[in-house]
Amino acid sequence: MLRSIIDDSNPAQSIEDIIKELHINGPVSSTIIEKLSYYKRFHQNVFEIYEEKILSVLGLFYKNKHPTNLYSFVLAQIGELYQEQYNNYLTPVQASIRYAINSKKYISISAPTSAGKSFSIKHHIYETNGDVVIVVPSRALIAEYIETMKKHFGNDKSVMILPFVEYVFKSRNLRRIFILTPERARELFTQKETPNITLFFFDEAQISEEKERGVKFDVLVRRVEKIFPSAKLIFAHPFIDNPEAQIKKHSLSDEDAFTYSYKHNTVGKIFIQKHKNGKDYYFSPNIKDGHQSKNCIEFNGSFRDFAFDGNKTILIFVSKKSLYNGKFLDNYSDYIKKLTEVTEQKALDIIARVENLIGANPSHQSTLVYLLKKGVVIHHGSVPLEVRFLVEKFIRLGFAKICFATSTLAQGINMPFDIVWLDNLRMSDATEKHRALAFKNLIGRSGRLTDSPKFDYGYVYTENAKLVATRLNTDYKLSEESILETEINVNVDNKELIESILNESFNDELNLPQSKIERLSNQTTLDIIILILDLIYDNSENLGSNLRGKENAVNRSLIKKRFQQIFQISLNRELNAAEDRVFSNAIAIILHLMQNCSFKQIVGIRYNYISKRSKNREEPPEFSQPANRLPSKNLKEFSLFENNIQAKNISYDTVVFDTYDYLDTVISYSLSDVFCGAFQNYHNITKDDRALNIINLFKYGTFNPKHILFLRYGFSAEQIVTLENYVSHITEDEIIFDTPSLADCPEDIRNLIDWYLPDSI
Repeated sequence: MLRSIIDDSNPAQSIEDIIKELHINGPVSSTIIEKLSYYKRFHQNVFEIYEEKILSVLGLFYKNKHPTNLYSFVLAQIGELYQEQYNNYLTPVQASIRYAINSKKYISISAPTSAGKSFSIKHHIYETNGDVVIVVPSRALIAEYIETMKKHFGNDKSVMILPFVEYVFKSRNLRRIFILTPERARELFTQKETPNITLFFFDEAQISEEKERGVKFDVLVRRVEKIFPSAKLIFAHPFIDNPEAQIKKHSLSDEDAFTYSYKHNTVGKIFIQKHKNGKDYYFSPNIKDGHQSKNCIEFNGSFRDFAFDGNKTILIFVSKKSLYNGKFLDNYSDYIKKLTEVTEQKALDIIARVENLIGANPSHQSTLVYLLKKGVVIHHGSVPLEVRFLVEKFIRLGFAKICFATSTLAQGINMPFDIVWLDNLRMSDATEKHRALAFKNLIGRSGRLTDSPKFDYGYVYTENAKLVATRLNTDYKLSEESILETEINVNVDNKELIESILNESFNDELNLPQSKIERLSNQTTLDIIILILDLIYDNSENLGSNLRGKENAVNRSLIKKRFQQIFQISLNRELNAAEDRVFSNAIAIILHLMQNCSFKQIVGIRYNYISKRSKNREEPPEFSQPANRLPSKNLKEFSLFENNIQAKNISYDTVVFDTYDYLDTVISYSLSDVFCGAFQNYHNITKDDRALNIINLFKYGTFNPKHILFLRYGFSAEQIVTLENYVSHITEDEIIFDTPSLADCPEDIRNLIDWYLPDSI
């Protein structure tokens, strides 16, 4: 195929034939879109003559609003019809989705990453009434949705967009859009009154197939259908053959459902492989044995030189392990050294904020910050969320030349690059089927759709073309049976949760199975909680005052032991040695939060300890078990750093990432439900208000009531210190800013608070 395209003596006729095929069948064949990419690459002058027609036949009407030929003009009438109906120049796929959403209660669809399915759903959300919940698989996607929603609504002060469930600013008649992970969405069920939610959008809904996260996802769907029976439910997936499985597995009404798997592609991919002979070749994963030499075409010159010429953006997929041990730079350090440092003020401001957030300085040297100064980004799930927001903004503003990333970017984040460079093909997913799906999502970052009037394509580079072809041609089907039914007798630690959902004994107020609450209500548990509160308060109102310093080491040890006893009671088993190490580190961080330590202070404390700042730094670092979800019965003991490294040489960034994982994966994801439920249950029984502070600590990371209100209003912990100077009054009902101080307010602060101000100011 490739040779016939490159050597084509009559490319005009061939392109016309492709247009005819697209007109009849639509852009449902990856091979057809690949052919278009090669004709544009090797026959650009001829391709440009037909490019307008190609955009029209692909249904990309928004790229060509003023057609100059009869064919495009005729097809453009479809786009005009969509514009009249939906106020947007939608593609046929997007229009089909909008029609389905308007007419059905349950929608489950699948489409490639560039098909624009999320675009259609977002625009329906813009126009609908009532509160909306958008459920995304991880916090990595929250930033993008917040950015998109705020960009659309601008300064509309009747719409509040929040990354957690809070009902504040009650003095305003607000419509709320919540962008949540499945874990954060549990707060929907603990509100005093049932919220008025009219639509739930589950993006990247294929996480229902993952064992641990899938359980929480399916639990959420079941609870949503029970508590919000009139709400519309939308499930969106990429590259799924049977999206109707979501309807079947949750016993939703077939008559009121729309399901469809769209195969439409509109963005091309050109695949390059490095052969074992050292040369680079074009290859096609869409034809049989397309990776074999006989079917490949040699790339003229070095693709590495082509890619790293300074004019292209490159996403380099690497393993998380290499990001932790620093080896991800081995093959690229020479190129990075040659890059000039960024000088744009907006970029420098972002870098300064990142430095401040993680506590980077000459004593705590950060590779992440050093690379940012060169226009090189690190992106993965353990980068602290606020830093990730800034990094993604850095990319969107065009400052990033290279992005080193893990499969976090496979979760649908809209950060396109000219080239996806597959330095690593290992995926952490359990099965090859799951790895193939994550891989398809990942390469979707190559050549995403733009607004420019041209056909878009990108490059994918690999040293294992056969595996790439295999994964791209691996089909994926959802199970038609919920993981709640299939895992109930497999996952012992989840069995109690699953059973409570299936037999409807889950306690919505305390967010725990009733059987677990019964264990947490026994006198032994209540006595342990009293001991914890007495130790923390020490007969005073100053929470945590007797936890500081070496003299209180015994108190800290006792508190850790008591918390562990509660957690083990909730599990109905003891922790193993590795789980115990993770739990101990997590509670140590909780104790730092009790003492009002910031994130960067906690990182500094942990880094100084692990790197033996006050000991012999030529020795191996102190042992520290990496963060891991709990419970994890099969977890083994291993150190965050290898023993063959000297303590003085450990990576500061690795401690940053691990500390964030402890806060996010361990404390928020694994421990928060149990301890919030246990202490709320204790408060319900005893009315001891001291317990409420512990709940706030696990929920918000602080017990400062004013800071908690700031967080509930949507401000980050980083912003609170500055904002306190401009706020005269804050409650659940309203936030009032000090008008005189706003006169001299810096522009960035004013932009941050403008939505919260009354129009008269």
